[in-house]
Amino acid sequence: MNQRKAYLYAGVAILCWATVATAFKIALSTMSNIDLLFISTFSALIVLLGIVSFGKGIGRLRHVTTRQWGRAAFMGFLNPFLYYLILFKAYALLPAQIAQALNCIWPVLLVLLSIPILGQRIPFMSVLALLISFAGAVVVAFQGDFSGLSVKEPFGVFLAALTSVMWALYFILNMKSKLEEEVSLLLNFLFASVYITLLICFTGFQVPVLKGWLAGVYVGLFEMGITFVFWLKALNLARNTATIGSLIYLFPFLSLILIHYLLGEEIYTSTVFGLVLIITGILANQFIIRKSK
Repeated sequence: MNQRKAYLYAGVAILCWATVATAFKIALSTMSNIDLLFISTFSALIVLLGIVSFGKGIGRLRHVTTRQWGRAAFMGFLNPFLYYLILFKAYALLPAQIAQALNCIWPVLLVLLSIPILGQRIPFMSVLALLISFAGAVVVAFQGDFSGLSVKEPFGVFLAALTSVMWALYFILNMKSKLEEEVSLLLNFLFASVYITLLICFTGFQVPVLKGWLAGVYVGLFEMGITFVFWLKALNLARNTATIGSLIYLFPFLSLILIHYLLGEEIYTSTVFGLVLIITGILANQFIIRKSK
């Protein structure tokens, strides 16, 4: 029964994440990345407050130590504040399919960052698997055109790749957190809401049209808030977390369908091929690491 529930929660999370690239572009067509972050952060914060309150209670915050509050202040700056500020800018500059594909290389960077930060060693075969993923990222970045060896939107590509570095770094640093995941997320968004409010005080807030408001709230609910809770429940209920974890790589391909039909983007063959290479390398590396243990 628990395994069935795990697949159900994972399926809901994957379907939600498959929609967010489209929601990003819809929202960004009506507002800046800063305004979108303001709306989505507060939407996520309200949802997380509700989840924590109706779960084991908001009283859990009384047990958070001063050091954990300080840590949350830093983590909230890294993610969601800085991470999504850069990610939304990347989506504003790039076609959704390219920004999404480049953002998918974070597991590769997670492995590479684990070497200097956690002192981990990786097998030689893992290096080859990671090179496959990087080859896929290069194909996506160049959109399959290597004749002129030029990236069409280099700054956007740089930002999208940077978000993968930031997410991998956040993941590694978050491994040391002893807070419950829901409480940790709530504190991160609480501090992020302070940071984005301060930024808005300098940049000003341009009130978007209704479509922008709805898309921004949707991003806060289904990219930042509820979906992570569903995913964590799936992992907690699963008998085999590796099986559930591998399912997450379905969402980029489902997302391409929505990007094509809702945004009207022509899906490049290079994007699909690059995504296949990226995910093949990631899954191969996960298999090699599990086999070497």
